[in-house]
Amino acid sequence: MTKKRILVIDDEDISREGVAEVLRDEGYEVAVAVDGLEAVAVLGSFVPHLVLTDLQMPRLDGLGVIGHMKQFHPTTPVMIFTADVTNDARRKAERLGVQDYINKPLNFEDMLERIERLLK
Repeated sequence: MTKKRILVIDDEDISREGVAEVLRDEGYEVAVAVDGLEAVAVLGSFVPHLVLTDLQMPRLDGLGVIGHMKQFHPTTPVMIFTADVTNDARRKAERLGVQDYINKPLNFEDMLERIERLLK
């Protein structure tokens, strides 16, 4: 069975690397990006089965990444993990096809259950 690939995008090192480590421990192939522009570059060579992204990031925010990604990978599920989702951001994200949100600080068990559900 092929490992499922997940792209984790977050400008907070501890959050990004913590999530990546948990996912790798669960057997996922993980790529990371420190912001939206790096994520767009990563998407050129890494086709994920799921994208897990923060919203507030420098250079290109989470909504910008999702908009770009959906042009090339329209069916790839997206989960946003963030400290605060405004109603406006939530509406924009839903229009872009975001399937789930999880609040920081993360409950890894909850996160893994949600990811498993999205990947089915």
